Amino acid sequence: MVKTNVTYLEEKNYGQWNRFAAESPQGYPFCYSWWLETVTNNDFKILTVEEHGEIVAGFILPFYTTGQIKDPYLTRTSGVLYNRRGEETNIHRVSMERRWINALLKQIQIDTFVQLCFHPNFVDWLPLRWSGYYQTTKYTYIFDYKKEDMNTIKKNIGVNQKRNIKKAAKNKLRVLESDDADLAYEFSCLSFDRQHEKFPYSRRGIQKLDHAVKKNGKRKIFMVVDEHNTIHAVNYVVYDHKSAYHLLSGSDPRYRDKGGHTLLLWHTIDYFKDYVGIFDLGGSNIQPIEEHYRRFGGTQTPYFNIFNKAYVESALDVLSAEPHWNEAM
Repeated sequence: MVKTNVTYLEEKNYGQWNRFAAESPQGYPFCYSWWLETVTNNDFKILTVEEHGEIVAGFILPFYTTGQIKDPYLTRTSGVLYNRRGEETNIHRVSMERRWINALLKQIQIDTFVQLCFHPNFVDWLPLRWSGYYQTTKYTYIFDYKKEDMNTIKKNIGVNQKRNIKKAAKNKLRVLESDDADLAYEFSCLSFDRQHEKFPYSRRGIQKLDHAVKKNGKRKIFMVVDEHNTIHAVNYVVYDHKSAYHLLSGSDPRYRDKGGHTLLLWHTIDYFKDYVGIFDLGGSNIQPIEEHYRRFGGTQTPYFNIFNKAYVESALDVLSAEPHWNEAM
C-alpha cells in the first residue's frame, strides 16, 4: 500500500506546486501560486497529497483563513488538480484519484466551503457528492488545436460570424496588439454600461493582476482599430505553455455594427494555435452571449460549479453572483 501524506503546502514549496500545476490536466493559469497570492491578497491554502515525495494531487482553497472558500475575482477555475496521467488503466486511475480526493476532503470543513468552479478536465465529482457537496453544470467552449486545424474550425463558424468578419474587412478594420491593461478595463466598462450593469472590478484590481501576470506569466491584449486608429473593441487573454483563457473583452457600442468585436475574437482564436494546445473561449448563462460564443465553432464542454449544502436554498443567488468577466459583449 502506497503511503499517502496529506499536508498544507508551505510557501517555500510553491515552486514545486507551480511545476505540478503546469503539468496537471486540470492546471490553468489561475492555479499558480502567484495568481492566487494576487487575487486573494495572499489568503489561500493549497492542500496537497504526496506519494513517494512527489505531489500527486492538490486542492486549492481560496480565502481559507476567512472561512469562506470561494472563487476569487477573475479566476475561472480552482478546486482539485491531479498529476499527469500515465499508462494506467481507467479503472486504476479512477481508484487512485478517489483515494486522493477522499484524503483531501477529510481535511476540509464543509461548512467553510461556499463554491468553486472546477476545471473541465475534472470529471468525477461523485466523491464530493458522497461527502455532502452539491453541483450545477456550466459550459464553456474549447478549441483543441491538436484535434482540429483552423480550416476545420473556420468551417464551423456561424453564418453571422462569417458575415461580420467580412464586414470588418470591408470597413478596413485591423487587429493590433497593446500593452495597456487599462484598455481592457475601460472597454469592459463600456460593455457593462450597455447592459445597464456596473463592471464588478476596479481599475486598480485589474492593474494589480496585470502586473502579476506580466511578471510571472503571459498575456496578450488585442484591439481592433479602424483607418483613423479609433479603437472599436479590446480583449485580454492569459495563457501558459498549455492553454489560453479569454479573460476580458469589451467593445464600444457606437461601433458594434462594424464587425470589429467578431473580427477580434476570431483573430485571437487563430493567433493562439501557434502557442498553446487549448484555447478556452469561456461561456455564459446569458442566452444571447452564449449563442455568440457557441457560433465560433468551439466544442461545448461542461464543467462543475460545486457548492456547500448550506447554500442549496440560495444556490441560484450564489451562482448568479458569479461575475461575468468574459461576458462583456
